[in-house]
Amino acid sequence: MKNLKVEVVEIISRCGAGHKVGDHFFIRGEGLLEIPEGKKVCLYALNSLFPFLTAKQRQDELPEDDWIAETEILTCPDPRGLKFRVTVLE
Repeated sequence: MKNLKVEVVEIISRCGAGHKVGDHFFIRGEGLLEIPEGKKVCLYALNSLFPFLTAKQRQDELPEDDWIAETEILTCPDPRGLKFRVTVLE
């Protein structure tokens, strides 16, 4: 399974959890969450990202025309919240 970096790239209007642009975390290997020391991750945002992150880790197993491979920007569930960039780490 692929390693992923998830990074805050934009705050649309607000973030109740206090995230800042540049905050990030990693999804490693078989479903390990790695959060840099002293940082945090909003449980609500993480919960909304999980289905995509699981598919993104396995994008090589998906059909060639699947939208997962070409998608990298996601939003948190608050429509005035954050945008995250999901990057596959090689």
